[in-house]
Amino acid sequence: MSLGALLGRTWNGIASIVVRPPTAAALFRRALEYRNAGRYDEAARLVAEGIEQAPQSSIGHLLAGYLCAARREIEPAKLAFRRVLALDPYHPRALLGLARIALEENDLEASRALLDRALQFYPDFPEARALQEMAISPSGPAAATTGAAPAGTPLMSAGDLELGIPARDLSVTRADGSPVVARVDDKRAQVLAHHLAQVHRMATATLACAGLGPLRRGVVETGGGMTLLLSDAGLILSATVDGHVEIGAGLTQIADLATKLGMTASAP
Repeated sequence: MSLGALLGRTWNGIASIVVRPPTAAALFRRALEYRNAGRYDEAARLVAEGIEQAPQSSIGHLLAGYLCAARREIEPAKLAFRRVLALDPYHPRALLGLARIALEENDLEASRALLDRALQFYPDFPEARALQEMAISPSGPAAATTGAAPAGTPLMSAGDLELGIPARDLSVTRADGSPVVARVDDKRAQVLAHHLAQVHRMATATLACAGLGPLRRGVVETGGGMTLLLSDAGLILSATVDGHVEIGAGLTQIADLATKLGMTASAP
């Protein structure tokens, strides 16, 4: 074989490797890495590419559901989870995703039915067990009270909510889902309080299933930043900060604010 023919064959082999598109599985793996890093838009683009290659992939549709739920795109999230269930009627993560949305929408009957279905085939599913407890003894807007705060509730105003780092949605919420004070408008304060109470209860129930104590400090990462949570016996202090803030520094800041407000949770 001549040198020219050999070089031509080598180049053709290299070119075929370079232009070969990634498989759906590779796209989904990279999308999961991006999701875990909070890069939701990039992850969604990769998932869409993967689903185009493998439209019957339950993993792809499940990832799409996770990403839509993280960005609070509720109807697309429901559609994605239902597509997973069309492929696998007892997929535990898809059932959990729909049950979580149903609980947030205060549709307790639907949430319980979905969780019963998941636990029928996967009885050792701590997240589903934790969510089931919430669905059995709900705490939402209808159950929230606006009466006196628990004993030891600090006297505070919106002006007291000052964090040492740029933050938004600063609030103090009772564990039953009723707002104490917030640096947002009244309508959003109620929605935010309800959501935070649900997140807190779900995390606490999940920790209980693992034999751990109640949630005291937590971080919820989102596409636009991270929400810091700190709780004592009856109150939840929360704030959403820029994603570039180091987690330990953010938790220290919110613990300092809790101390100023008279809350009892200890610093990290």
